[in-house]
Amino acid sequence: MTTFQIWNGLNTIGGNIVEIRTETARVICDFGLTGIGKVIENTDGLSEMEYLVKHGFMPAIPELYDTSAFQTITLSSYEDSSLETAIFISHLHLDHMGLLKYLPATTKVFLSEETDKLYQTLVAVGEEDKSHVERITFSDDEKIQIGDIQVQPKLTDHDTIGACAFFIEAPGLKLIHSGDVRLTGYYPERVEKWVQEAANWHPDVLLLEGTTFSFESPKESGFDSEKGLVENWKQLLQSTTNQIIFYNPYIRNVDRLRNVSLATEECGRIFVFEESYAQLMHAFYPNETWTVLTESAIDLQKQSDIEWISLAEVQQHPEQYVLQNSFKNIEAVSTFDKGIYAHSNGEPLGDYDSNYAVLLDKLAANQFEFLPFSASGHAAQGDLIGIAQKVHAKHTIPWHTFEPEKMHRIFIAEGVPSFLAEKGVVYSASEIEQD
Repeated sequence: MTTFQIWNGLNTIGGNIVEIRTETARVICDFGLTGIGKVIENTDGLSEMEYLVKHGFMPAIPELYDTSAFQTITLSSYEDSSLETAIFISHLHLDHMGLLKYLPATTKVFLSEETDKLYQTLVAVGEEDKSHVERITFSDDEKIQIGDIQVQPKLTDHDTIGACAFFIEAPGLKLIHSGDVRLTGYYPERVEKWVQEAANWHPDVLLLEGTTFSFESPKESGFDSEKGLVENWKQLLQSTTNQIIFYNPYIRNVDRLRNVSLATEECGRIFVFEESYAQLMHAFYPNETWTVLTESAIDLQKQSDIEWISLAEVQQHPEQYVLQNSFKNIEAVSTFDKGIYAHSNGEPLGDYDSNYAVLLDKLAANQFEFLPFSASGHAAQGDLIGIAQKVHAKHTIPWHTFEPEKMHRIFIAEGVPSFLAEKGVVYSASEIEQD
Protein backbone atom coordinates (compact mmCIF):
# COMPACT_ATOMS: atom_id res chain seq x y z
CA MET A 1 0.00 0.00 0.00
CA THR A 2 1.20 3.51 -0.82
CA THR A 3 1.25 6.01 2.02
CA PHE A 4 2.41 9.57 2.56
CA GLN A 5 3.58 11.29 5.71
CA ILE A 6 4.27 14.97 6.35
CA TRP A 7 7.33 15.30 8.53
CA ASN A 8 7.35 19.08 8.72
CA GLY A 9 5.92 22.31 7.34
CA LEU A 10 2.23 22.14 8.23
CA ASN A 11 2.24 25.28 10.38
CA THR A 12 5.51 26.92 9.40
CA ILE A 13 6.71 28.93 6.43
CA GLY A 14 9.31 26.58 5.06
CA GLY A 15 10.87 23.42 6.40
CA ASN A 16 8.42 21.39 4.33
CA ILE A 17 9.19 17.68 4.11
CA VAL A 18 6.82 15.02 2.81
CA GLU A 19 7.54 11.32 2.31
CA ILE A 20 5.74 9.05 -0.16
CA ARG A 21 6.34 5.37 0.56
CA THR A 22 5.53 1.99 -0.92
CA GLU A 23 6.70 -1.46 0.18
CA THR A 24 9.85 -1.11 -1.92
CA ALA A 25 10.59 2.59 -2.38
CA ARG A 26 10.25 6.05 -0.87
CA VAL A 27 10.47 9.57 -2.21
CA ILE A 28 11.05 12.58 0.04
CA CYS A 29 10.27 16.03 -1.30
CA ASP A 30 12.31 18.98 -0.02
CA PHE A 31 14.69 18.88 2.90
CA GLY A 32 14.89 22.32 4.46
CA LEU A 33 15.71 23.69 7.87
CA THR A 34 12.88 24.73 10.18
CA GLY A 35 13.33 27.86 12.28
CA ILE A 36 16.04 29.58 10.23
CA GLY A 37 17.76 32.14 12.40
CA LYS A 38 16.33 30.64 15.60
CA VAL A 39 18.80 27.82 16.25
CA ILE A 40 20.19 28.33 19.74
CA GLU A 41 23.75 27.58 20.80
CA ASN A 42 24.59 23.90 21.06
CA THR A 43 25.61 23.38 24.68
CA ASP A 44 24.61 19.71 24.83
CA GLY A 45 27.94 18.33 23.66
CA LEU A 46 26.16 16.56 20.79
CA SER A 47 26.98 16.39 17.10
CA GLU A 48 25.38 19.20 15.15
CA MET A 49 22.96 16.80 13.47
CA GLU A 50 21.83 15.12 16.69
CA TYR A 51 21.39 18.54 18.27
CA LEU A 52 19.11 19.66 15.40
CA VAL A 53 17.04 16.47 15.63
CA LYS A 54 16.78 16.66 19.42
CA HIS A 55 15.51 20.26 19.36
CA GLY A 56 13.08 19.83 16.47
CA PHE A 57 14.96 21.73 13.77
CA MET A 58 15.36 18.50 11.79
CA PRO A 59 12.81 15.66 11.69
CA ALA A 60 13.66 12.27 13.21
CA ILE A 61 13.21 10.28 10.00
CA PRO A 62 14.21 6.62 10.44
CA GLU A 63 16.71 4.97 8.12
CA LEU A 64 17.82 8.21 6.44
CA TYR A 65 20.75 9.55 8.48
CA ASP A 66 24.04 8.17 9.72
CA THR A 67 23.12 7.92 13.39
CA SER A 68 26.19 6.01 14.56
CA ALA A 69 27.43 9.00 16.60
CA PHE A 70 24.09 9.77 18.26
CA GLN A 71 24.34 9.74 22.05
CA THR A 72 20.83 10.50 23.33
CA ILE A 73 18.47 9.61 20.47
CA THR A 74 17.67 6.12 19.29
CA LEU A 75 17.04 6.30 15.55
CA SER A 76 17.70 3.63 12.93
CA SER A 77 20.47 4.44 10.44
CA TYR A 78 20.38 4.75 6.65
CA GLU A 79 22.25 1.44 6.44
CA ASP A 80 19.20 -0.32 7.90
CA SER A 81 16.91 0.69 5.02
CA SER A 82 15.89 -1.75 2.28
CA LEU A 83 13.87 0.90 0.41
CA GLU A 84 15.06 2.54 -2.79
CA THR A 85 15.20 6.13 -1.60
CA ALA A 86 15.49 9.51 -3.33
CA ILE A 87 15.07 13.13 -2.30
CA PHE A 88 13.64 15.73 -4.69
CA ILE A 89 14.37 19.43 -4.15
CA SER A 90 11.83 21.93 -5.46
CA HIS A 91 14.19 24.94 -5.27
CA LEU A 92 17.34 26.20 -3.62
CA HIS A 93 16.03 28.29 -0.73
CA LEU A 94 17.44 27.25 2.63
CA ASP A 95 14.04 26.36 4.06
CA HIS A 96 13.68 23.76 1.30
CA MET A 97 17.22 22.35 1.01
CA GLY A 98 19.29 23.58 3.96
CA LEU A 99 19.56 20.14 5.60
CA LEU A 100 21.16 18.34 2.65
CA LYS A 101 24.63 18.72 4.12
CA TYR A 102 23.70 16.33 6.94
CA LEU A 103 22.83 13.41 4.66
CA PRO A 104 25.13 10.47 3.84
CA ALA A 105 27.10 10.59 0.60
CA THR A 106 25.08 7.67 -0.79
CA THR A 107 21.85 9.70 -0.73
CA LYS A 108 20.40 10.40 -4.18
CA VAL A 109 19.16 13.98 -4.51
CA PHE A 110 17.31 15.12 -7.63
CA LEU A 111 17.11 18.78 -8.65
CA SER A 112 16.61 20.80 -11.81
CA GLU A 113 19.55 21.65 -14.05
CA GLU A 114 19.32 25.38 -13.24
CA THR A 115 19.01 24.67 -9.52
CA ASP A 116 22.12 22.51 -9.63
CA LYS A 117 24.06 25.19 -11.50
CA LEU A 118 23.00 27.71 -8.86
CA TYR A 119 24.07 25.31 -6.11
CA GLN A 120 27.50 24.68 -7.62
CA THR A 121 28.13 28.40 -8.11
CA LEU A 122 27.05 29.32 -4.59
CA VAL A 123 29.36 26.68 -3.14
CA ALA A 124 32.23 27.96 -5.30
CA VAL A 125 31.83 31.56 -4.06
CA GLY A 126 31.33 30.57 -0.43
CA GLU A 127 27.61 31.34 -0.23
CA GLU A 128 26.41 27.75 0.31
CA ASP A 129 27.61 24.81 2.39
CA LYS A 130 28.88 21.87 0.38
CA SER A 131 26.85 18.68 0.58
CA HIS A 132 28.31 15.26 -0.15
CA VAL A 133 25.14 13.68 -1.53
CA GLU A 134 24.86 12.27 -5.03
CA ARG A 135 23.21 15.06 -7.05
CA ILE A 136 21.23 14.06 -10.13
CA THR A 137 19.74 16.69 -12.44
CA PHE A 138 16.44 16.48 -14.27
CA SER A 139 14.76 18.45 -17.03
CA ASP A 140 11.22 19.79 -17.15
CA ASP A 141 8.57 17.07 -17.55
CA GLU A 142 11.12 14.26 -17.31
CA LYS A 143 9.64 11.09 -15.81
CA ILE A 144 11.88 9.69 -13.07
CA GLN A 145 11.30 6.22 -11.66
CA ILE A 146 12.22 5.45 -8.06
CA GLY A 147 11.17 1.83 -7.64
CA ASP A 148 7.39 1.82 -8.16
CA ILE A 149 7.10 5.61 -7.59
CA GLN A 150 7.20 7.96 -10.56
CA VAL A 151 8.09 11.63 -10.14
CA GLN A 152 7.54 14.20 -12.89
CA PRO A 153 8.94 17.71 -12.23
CA LYS A 154 7.16 20.76 -13.64
CA LEU A 155 8.98 24.08 -13.90
CA THR A 156 7.12 26.77 -11.96
CA ASP A 157 7.52 30.42 -10.96
CA HIS A 158 9.22 31.44 -7.71
CA ASP A 159 11.84 34.03 -6.73
CA THR A 160 14.76 31.74 -7.44
CA ILE A 161 15.85 30.08 -10.63
CA GLY A 162 14.91 26.49 -11.57
CA ALA A 163 11.98 26.08 -9.16
CA CYS A 164 9.66 23.10 -9.71
CA ALA A 165 6.42 21.48 -8.67
CA PHE A 166 6.25 17.67 -8.58
CA PHE A 167 3.63 15.23 -9.87
CA ILE A 168 4.13 11.99 -7.93
CA GLU A 169 2.38 8.74 -8.84
CA ALA A 170 2.54 5.44 -6.99
CA PRO A 171 0.10 2.51 -6.76
CA GLY A 172 -3.16 3.97 -5.42
CA LEU A 173 -1.92 7.56 -5.05
CA LYS A 174 -1.52 10.65 -7.24
CA LEU A 175 0.04 13.51 -5.25
CA ILE A 176 1.16 16.98 -6.31
CA HIS A 177 3.75 18.95 -4.36
CA SER A 178 3.26 22.58 -5.49
CA GLY A 179 6.60 23.83 -4.26
CA ASP A 180 6.62 27.58 -3.66
CA VAL A 181 4.57 29.24 -6.36
CA ARG A 182 3.33 32.60 -7.62
CA LEU A 183 1.74 34.13 -10.70
CA THR A 184 3.47 37.51 -10.45
CA GLY A 185 7.02 36.62 -11.47
CA TYR A 186 8.70 36.24 -14.84
CA TYR A 187 7.19 32.84 -15.71
CA PRO A 188 3.45 32.77 -14.92
CA GLU A 189 2.90 30.63 -18.01
CA ARG A 190 4.80 27.80 -16.32
CA VAL A 191 2.32 27.79 -13.44
CA GLU A 192 -0.66 27.98 -15.78
CA LYS A 193 0.75 25.02 -17.72
CA TRP A 194 1.20 22.68 -14.76
CA VAL A 195 -2.11 23.72 -13.20
CA GLN A 196 -3.96 22.79 -16.37
CA GLU A 197 -2.05 19.51 -16.60
CA ALA A 198 -2.91 18.83 -12.97
CA ALA A 199 -6.62 19.34 -13.67
CA ASN A 200 -6.42 16.77 -16.47
CA TRP A 201 -4.41 14.39 -14.25
CA HIS A 202 -7.07 14.25 -11.47
CA PRO A 203 -4.79 14.07 -8.40
CA ASP A 204 -5.83 12.58 -5.10
CA VAL A 205 -3.81 15.09 -3.08
CA LEU A 206 -2.52 18.61 -3.70
CA LEU A 207 -0.01 19.90 -1.16
CA LEU A 208 -0.35 23.65 -1.70
CA GLU A 209 1.84 26.31 -0.10
CA GLY A 210 -0.11 29.05 1.69
CA THR A 211 2.45 31.64 2.73
CA THR A 212 0.19 34.63 2.10
CA PHE A 213 -2.57 33.22 4.32
CA SER A 214 -0.16 33.83 7.20
CA PHE A 215 -0.73 37.58 7.03
CA GLU A 216 -3.79 39.81 7.19
CA SER A 217 -2.62 41.90 4.25
CA PRO A 218 0.40 42.17 1.96
CA LYS A 219 3.38 44.03 3.34
CA GLU A 220 3.24 47.70 2.40
CA SER A 221 6.85 47.65 1.24
CA GLY A 222 6.32 45.05 -1.44
CA PHE A 223 5.54 45.58 -5.10
CA ASP A 224 2.82 43.42 -6.61
CA SER A 225 5.06 41.77 -9.22
CA GLU A 226 8.65 41.41 -10.38
CA LYS A 227 7.88 43.60 -13.39
CA GLY A 228 6.39 46.21 -11.07
CA LEU A 229 9.56 46.15 -8.99
CA VAL A 230 11.73 46.82 -12.04
CA GLU A 231 9.47 49.65 -13.24
CA ASN A 232 9.64 51.29 -9.82
CA TRP A 233 13.40 50.80 -9.84
CA LYS A 234 13.62 52.76 -13.08
CA GLN A 235 11.51 55.52 -11.55
CA LEU A 236 13.81 55.67 -8.54
CA LEU A 237 16.88 55.98 -10.75
CA GLN A 238 15.28 58.68 -12.88
CA SER A 239 14.24 60.74 -9.84
CA THR A 240 17.53 60.36 -7.95
CA THR A 241 20.23 62.31 -9.73
CA ASN A 242 22.67 63.47 -7.08
CA GLN A 243 23.58 60.60 -4.76
CA ILE A 244 24.73 57.02 -4.57
CA ILE A 245 22.22 54.15 -4.48
CA PHE A 246 23.01 50.88 -2.74
CA TYR A 247 21.08 47.73 -3.70
CA ASN A 248 20.82 44.70 -1.38
CA PRO A 249 19.33 41.69 -3.23
CA TYR A 250 19.00 38.01 -2.38
CA ILE A 251 21.87 36.26 -4.18
CA ARG A 252 19.66 33.31 -5.17
CA ASN A 253 17.25 35.49 -7.17
CA VAL A 254 19.22 35.43 -10.43
CA ASP A 255 16.37 36.74 -12.61
CA ARG A 256 15.83 39.82 -10.45
CA LEU A 257 19.55 40.57 -10.30
CA ARG A 258 19.72 40.34 -14.06
CA ASN A 259 16.73 42.59 -14.71
CA VAL A 260 17.62 45.21 -12.10
CA SER A 261 21.18 45.47 -13.43
CA LEU A 262 19.90 45.84 -17.00
CA ALA A 263 17.40 48.50 -15.92
CA THR A 264 20.22 50.34 -14.14
CA GLU A 265 22.33 50.46 -17.29
CA GLU A 266 19.27 51.52 -19.30
CA CYS A 267 18.85 54.50 -16.97
CA GLY A 268 22.44 55.59 -17.43
CA ARG A 269 24.04 54.31 -14.23
CA ILE A 270 26.70 51.62 -13.87
CA PHE A 271 25.72 48.63 -11.74
CA VAL A 272 28.69 47.57 -9.60
CA PHE A 273 28.68 43.99 -8.28
CA GLU A 274 30.52 42.40 -5.42
CA GLU A 275 32.75 39.73 -6.91
CA SER A 276 30.81 36.73 -5.58
CA TYR A 277 27.60 38.09 -7.13
CA ALA A 278 29.40 38.78 -10.41
CA GLN A 279 30.67 35.20 -10.49
CA LEU A 280 27.11 34.01 -10.00
CA MET A 281 25.88 36.14 -12.90
CA HIS A 282 28.77 34.96 -15.05
CA ALA A 283 27.69 31.34 -14.53
CA PHE A 284 24.31 32.08 -16.08
CA TYR A 285 25.36 34.79 -18.56
CA PRO A 286 28.95 33.84 -19.54
CA ASN A 287 29.23 36.16 -22.53
CA GLU A 288 28.69 39.42 -20.65
CA THR A 289 31.05 41.78 -18.86
CA TRP A 290 30.49 42.80 -15.24
CA THR A 291 31.68 45.83 -13.29
CA VAL A 292 33.04 44.65 -9.95
CA LEU A 293 34.06 46.51 -6.80
CA THR A 294 37.78 46.04 -6.15
CA GLU A 295 37.31 46.01 -2.37
CA SER A 296 35.03 42.95 -2.67
CA ALA A 297 37.58 40.92 -4.60
CA ILE A 298 38.17 37.31 -3.66
CA ASP A 299 40.88 37.04 -6.29
CA LEU A 300 42.40 40.16 -7.87
CA GLN A 301 43.30 38.33 -11.07
CA LYS A 302 42.11 40.48 -13.99
CA GLN A 303 39.59 38.33 -15.78
CA SER A 304 38.40 39.28 -19.25
CA ASP A 305 34.74 39.42 -18.23
CA ILE A 306 35.32 41.85 -15.33
CA GLU A 307 35.89 45.59 -15.23
CA TRP A 308 37.23 46.59 -11.81
CA ILE A 309 36.35 49.80 -10.01
CA SER A 310 37.30 51.02 -6.54
CA LEU A 311 35.24 52.79 -3.89
CA ALA A 312 37.50 55.81 -4.34
CA GLU A 313 36.58 55.97 -8.03
CA VAL A 314 32.87 55.63 -7.23
CA GLN A 315 33.16 58.44 -4.66
CA GLN A 316 34.25 60.86 -7.36
CA HIS A 317 30.88 60.57 -9.16
CA PRO A 318 28.48 58.65 -6.87
CA GLU A 319 25.43 59.68 -8.87
CA GLN A 320 26.69 57.56 -11.77
CA TYR A 321 26.66 54.25 -9.92
CA VAL A 322 24.55 51.66 -8.11
CA LEU A 323 26.50 49.55 -5.64
CA GLN A 324 25.20 46.03 -5.04
CA ASN A 325 25.75 45.49 -1.33
CA SER A 326 25.49 42.46 0.95
CA PHE A 327 25.27 42.91 4.69
CA LYS A 328 28.80 41.61 5.31
CA ASN A 329 30.04 44.63 3.35
CA ILE A 330 27.76 47.20 4.98
CA GLU A 331 30.76 49.30 6.07
CA ALA A 332 30.92 50.61 2.50
CA VAL A 333 28.14 53.10 3.33
CA SER A 334 30.61 54.89 5.63
CA THR A 335 32.56 56.13 2.61
CA PHE A 336 29.67 58.32 1.41
CA ASP A 337 28.08 61.42 2.95
CA LYS A 338 24.56 60.25 2.17
CA GLY A 339 22.65 57.90 -0.08
CA ILE A 340 19.72 55.55 -0.64
CA TYR A 341 19.79 51.94 0.48
CA ALA A 342 17.31 49.76 -1.44
CA HIS A 343 16.68 46.54 0.48
CA SER A 344 15.40 43.98 -2.03
CA ASN A 345 14.79 40.75 -0.08
CA GLY A 346 18.47 40.59 0.78
CA GLU A 347 19.92 39.58 4.12
CA PRO A 348 19.10 40.33 6.86
CA LEU A 349 15.61 39.46 5.68
CA GLY A 350 13.56 41.00 8.49
CA ASP A 351 13.37 42.30 12.03
CA TYR A 352 13.41 38.75 13.47
CA ASP A 353 17.13 38.78 12.61
CA SER A 354 19.23 40.80 15.08
CA ASN A 355 21.36 42.05 12.18
CA TYR A 356 18.34 43.90 10.81
CA ALA A 357 18.54 46.47 13.64
CA VAL A 358 22.30 46.70 13.09
CA LEU A 359 21.66 47.48 9.42
CA LEU A 360 19.12 50.21 10.18
CA ASP A 361 21.37 51.79 12.81
CA LYS A 362 24.32 51.82 10.44
CA LEU A 363 22.28 53.47 7.69
CA ALA A 364 20.88 56.11 10.04
CA ALA A 365 24.35 56.94 11.35
CA ASN A 366 25.55 57.56 7.79
CA GLN A 367 22.48 59.50 6.59
CA PHE A 368 21.28 56.78 4.24
CA GLU A 369 17.57 56.49 3.49
CA PHE A 370 16.36 52.91 3.96
CA LEU A 371 14.05 51.98 1.10
CA PRO A 372 12.22 48.61 1.12
CA PHE A 373 12.25 47.29 -2.43
CA SER A 374 10.78 43.80 -2.40
CA ALA A 375 8.38 41.58 -4.33
CA SER A 376 6.95 38.37 -2.96
CA GLY A 377 7.92 34.93 -4.14
CA HIS A 378 4.51 33.64 -3.11
CA ALA A 379 1.08 33.73 -4.71
CA ALA A 380 -1.64 36.00 -3.35
CA GLN A 381 -4.52 34.35 -1.51
CA GLY A 382 -6.88 34.79 -4.45
CA ASP A 383 -4.38 33.20 -6.83
CA LEU A 384 -3.94 30.22 -4.50
CA ILE A 385 -7.71 29.74 -4.35
CA GLY A 386 -7.81 29.86 -8.16
CA ILE A 387 -5.02 27.29 -8.45
CA ALA A 388 -6.75 24.93 -6.02
CA GLN A 389 -10.09 25.32 -7.79
CA LYS A 390 -8.58 24.57 -11.21
CA VAL A 391 -6.54 21.58 -10.03
CA HIS A 392 -9.60 20.26 -8.16
CA ALA A 393 -7.74 17.55 -6.28
CA LYS A 394 -9.80 15.20 -4.15
CA HIS A 395 -8.01 16.68 -1.13
CA THR A 396 -6.05 19.95 -0.99
CA ILE A 397 -3.77 20.10 2.05
CA PRO A 398 -2.61 23.53 3.28
CA TRP A 399 1.01 23.80 4.36
CA HIS A 400 3.94 26.24 4.26
CA THR A 401 1.82 28.71 6.25
CA PHE A 402 1.45 29.88 9.84
CA GLU A 403 -2.34 29.71 9.40
CA PRO A 404 -3.33 26.31 7.91
CA GLU A 405 -6.73 26.40 9.68
CA LYS A 406 -7.52 29.80 8.15
CA MET A 407 -6.50 28.58 4.70
CA HIS A 408 -8.58 25.42 5.19
CA ARG A 409 -11.72 27.40 6.18
CA ILE A 410 -11.43 29.74 3.21
CA PHE A 411 -10.86 26.87 0.80
CA ILE A 412 -13.94 25.03 2.08
CA ALA A 413 -15.99 28.23 1.70
CA GLU A 414 -14.72 28.57 -1.89
CA GLY A 415 -15.72 25.01 -2.77
CA VAL A 416 -12.23 23.50 -2.57
CA PRO A 417 -12.15 20.06 -0.90
CA SER A 418 -9.59 20.77 1.82
CA PHE A 419 -8.04 18.47 4.40
CA LEU A 420 -6.10 19.45 7.52
CA ALA A 421 -3.27 16.94 7.81
CA GLU A 422 -1.41 16.24 11.03
CA LYS A 423 2.34 16.12 11.39
CA GLY A 424 3.76 12.61 11.51
CA VAL A 425 0.48 10.81 10.71
CA VAL A 426 0.71 8.19 7.98
CA TYR A 427 -2.06 8.52 5.35
CA SER A 428 -3.20 6.65 2.31
CA ALA A 429 -5.45 8.19 -0.34
CA SER A 430 -8.36 5.98 0.71
CA GLU A 431 -7.98 6.80 4.42
CA ILE A 432 -8.27 10.59 4.18
CA GLU A 433 -11.67 11.69 5.40
CA GLN A 434 -13.15 15.01 4.40
CA ASP A 435 -13.50 17.49 7.30
